Amino acid sequence: MRVAAALRPAIRPAGRIGDMPTPERERGLRAPGGPLLDAVAPPTSPRRWSIWKVLVQVVGLAAGIALFAWAISMAFSPANRASLAALREAPAGLIAALLLLTALSIVLNGLNFWAVLLPLKRLHAMDVVATSAIATFISILPFKLSLLVRVAIHHRRDGVCLKDMLAWFAAMSALGLSVLIPLGVAGLWRGRIDVLWWLTAAGGAVLLSIAAVVCGRAAQRGGAWRMLHTLSLGADRIVRHPAPVIQQAVLRVADIGLLTARYIAAGAIANVALAPDKAVLFSTTYFLLSVLAPAGTLGIREGGVAGTALLLGMPKEEIVLITLIVTSAETIVALVMGAAGWIRLRPERYIWRARGSNAADRAE
Repeated sequence: MRVAAALRPAIRPAGRIGDMPTPERERGLRAPGGPLLDAVAPPTSPRRWSIWKVLVQVVGLAAGIALFAWAISMAFSPANRASLAALREAPAGLIAALLLLTALSIVLNGLNFWAVLLPLKRLHAMDVVATSAIATFISILPFKLSLLVRVAIHHRRDGVCLKDMLAWFAAMSALGLSVLIPLGVAGLWRGRIDVLWWLTAAGGAVLLSIAAVVCGRAAQRGGAWRMLHTLSLGADRIVRHPAPVIQQAVLRVADIGLLTARYIAAGAIANVALAPDKAVLFSTTYFLLSVLAPAGTLGIREGGVAGTALLLGMPKEEIVLITLIVTSAETIVALVMGAAGWIRLRPERYIWRARGSNAADRAE
């Protein structure tokens, strides 16, 4: 009995961490104090920017500035003398119509973001629209500043955790491309709006949207299908629901329709009759480049649309001038709406706030 009593302290269960001396506890693996994803800097955090990523942004900005200067030189070339004269005498009604269409486009873009997030979290629709207005205005700048502002507002103000944020943005990109790519392919292939154009554009968008829902549901089965969850950054949690996929497609098509109307209105301001099928193609190219531009949209959209005009054999000077009118209207409207959104949201209180003090940290 005396031997057993002497050995009892030495045979305590090894799995009880609380029985370990303090130094052992401190040397053990510990989870971070906040959410796991919040322990890692966001994808766009400056701490994660390598010299190569910075170089890409700098080179992209330089290329954008060069393209923008080239676009300006073409727009104000002698070939556009008549259009520039018409621009100076443009009716106020046409200019007001262009500005109104641009404002509606920014609203639709914000509502699109709001609808896609619904399976994960419901935010105030006007807050999302205000955020989109701010992001639209600063989208011409490099270093993904528009994305950083979205993350700061929705993560720190609205409490969207970073895991849901990644899924949200990935779903927005994938679902947006499912509509834009068929439109672009149809325009480049057909060059005009006919039956085959409709079959390619509408049919392609429907098929890709159905494929998104199927893949989203397959990712929930586990096993090898689970790889889809990883590859989609969690977007399968959104796209497996038909409602946001359908809502996104409807809103995206409506947004492209508004952008097409903006191109036609800008053409009328410059006294250029732009056919609807060409306006659809240019607006799709403009939108795609807005999404895919690696270092801000400055000059990238104008250069891309000019290249499309060259492929179609159209006067690039006129098309570039129309595109610059569209961009100018968007910048003016986004500035006004973004300023109103800034007053509503006060994002400066969240952009510089210390990490770990936001609502998403407390919610996870």
